[in-house]
Formats: sequence, structure tokens, C-alpha cells
Amino acid sequence: MTIQSPFDTTGPTSHERVFRVYQAVEELGPGVHPMWRIIENTKYTKSTVHRILSAGVRAEAFIHPRQGQYGLARGRLTNPAEGLPDSAVMEDGVLYRELSLLQRQTAQVVMVFSAVLVGGTGSRLCLHSNMAKRADFQAALARCAPQVRDRLTMAPLHADAAGLVIQAYLDDVPASGYTREIRAEGHALTHAPVPGWEMLAAPLFRGRTVTGAIAVLGLPTQIQRHRHSYVPALMQTAARMSRRSEGAAAMTLAAA
Repeated sequence: MTIQSPFDTTGPTSHERVFRVYQAVEELGPGVHPMWRIIENTKYTKSTVHRILSAGVRAEAFIHPRQGQYGLARGRLTNPAEGLPDSAVMEDGVLYRELSLLQRQTAQVVMVFSAVLVGGTGSRLCLHSNMAKRADFQAALARCAPQVRDRLTMAPLHADAAGLVIQAYLDDVPASGYTREIRAEGHALTHAPVPGWEMLAAPLFRGRTVTGAIAVLGLPTQIQRHRHSYVPALMQTAARMSRRSEGAAAMTLAAA
């Protein structure tokens, strides 16, 4: 007969659950994420995840900029949503569906950024990301210095493709050969903040106003080999998101 030790447990301890929730948020990538995705990744109950996230917010380990949304506090702004209009890009549910679709089409990391145009300097802020099961990107990100991870979250417009496609459509930016090329092609390709990765990005609009960018991040060999299929998928996604954003803005004005 086998006698079970009184110290054996059949489930994770409370400490293990805290670490698993933190790990789940980290695996979802930069930006903020809906609580249901964290629950889905951990397989814990809603009350357990909410309790851990709430404690993490009080301890300043997580950020909670709006109801149901959480992210890591590491490298955060004072408030990631501060200064951004509501639905700066589009409604969350639609956004997640579009990111998931593009991720499945490309099998790459997908991110969406919002333009932050305050104080005379322009930046782009990562709102959401979908890394799926790209363990290679997660490993590369884990090896990065905190400053590099911070640049993936927030960076000047000139830093990478996501910012450059926003900058190219700003009225007060002098025209150059590069901005004219971006406007003609509708996208840009640069190195990503994460070493060894590239970023392919297209702008997002509300009407004629540029509001952000959507980007695909991949290894250079993958981007170059499949660019002919990634670019149409990226630009079609950007076009759909822009149309829906404009429609949402029109409904908001009608209801006002």
C-alpha cells in the first residue's frame, strides 16, 4: 500500500499560481491584454486570476489602465492610456479578432501601435500584441536588456517601421524621398527593436487622420521569403481596421 505524504499536493500552491499568472501576462507580450486571455492561458478560475491581478496592480507589478485590461508594469508609462482618445485604434473585440487572423495568416508576431502625438514629439505606443506560440521571439525578448523591451513598447516615430508609417502621413512632417516611398507603397520595412528581427508595418487611419500602425515581426529570412504574401495580408488587415475605426467614430458622433 502506498501512503501519500501529507506534504504532497494535487494542485499548484498559491505562490505557484501567482508566478503562473505573471508568466501568462509576460507571454502575451507588450501592451495590455483582456483578462479572459490570461484566464485562457493559465486555466485558473476567473476569481483566482482577478484576485492575483488585483494584488499585482496594488504592488505595481501590473498595470490596469481600463476595465478588464492588464499588462506588465515593467517599462510602462505612468499610464499607458494617458493622452490617448478612447478607441484610439478600434474596439477591443474586433482588434483581437483582426490580430489573431493576421497572426494565423503569417505565423509571425503581430502588434498594433497607437500614435502618441503630444508635447511636440511623436512616439508610437504598443497597445496589443499576438505572439501565439512563437517561442523563438519570446526567448529573444527575454534576452533583451530592459531598455530594448521598453523600446518595443514605446519609441520615437523615427525608430522603426511602425513609427515611420505614422510619421509619413503627418501633415507637419516635411516630405522626403523615404516618406514619399512609404506613401506610394503603403508600408515600411525596418529592423525591429528586438535584435535579429525585422518589422513590416502599415498605417491605420480614422478618416484621413493617421492613428496608429499594425506590424508583423519576423526573422529576416522569413520576412524576405514571404514578403509577397505578408504585405497584402498586412495591408488588407490595416484597411479593414481603418474602415471599422471610421465607422465607430461616425456612430459615436451620431450618438453625441
